Amino acid sequence: MELVLDYWLIADEWIGGALGLVVVLCLIYEKVWAWPLGVAYVLVSVSVLYDAQLYANLVLHLVGFLPLNLYGWYHWLFGTEVRDDLPVTRASPLTLALLGLLCAAGAMGFGWYLTTWTDAAYAYWDSGILFMSLAAMWLTARKQIENWLVWIVVNVVSVGVYYAQGILIYVLLYAVYIPMAFWGYWTWLQSMGRRLQ
Repeated sequence: MELVLDYWLIADEWIGGALGLVVVLCLIYEKVWAWPLGVAYVLVSVSVLYDAQLYANLVLHLVGFLPLNLYGWYHWLFGTEVRDDLPVTRASPLTLALLGLLCAAGAMGFGWYLTTWTDAAYAYWDSGILFMSLAAMWLTARKQIENWLVWIVVNVVSVGVYYAQGILIYVLLYAVYIPMAFWGYWTWLQSMGRRLQ
């Protein structure tokens, strides 16, 4: 039984990693399939994160990514009045400032909570990933280009946390996400330029 459980814990990392790559590729190319595949990625990743005691990441996936994937799916399909493709836009400076403040306050508050009341590993780093990812995901669902810059920071921090917790497949996945986020930014920048012509 223990061998079967160990196999599943490795298999779910591989399945989650594969789904995660496909989701980001779909986002880079502005494909709406990113969102339902993102729901599948969330469901697979839950067991990986629980076993690694990364509770803020677990909350991120269940309470953040799951509803934001559903929101993004709806918004990309029906987000414009003319039912045309949702264009890539920029977030306002005020939006970015508010998201930054919410991320900092949320990471400190939830990090304190996890440190005080749970056996969470890397509670403040994990909480930072949680709140920055929520901000990035919201920007992604709104199709605002700054999401990719936030994802770069999230991915760099995630590589360190996942490495420290021994989730090596996710270390590799998030290391691959870093250049993919640069690629996504560049691709969306090109998309913005084409729409302005």
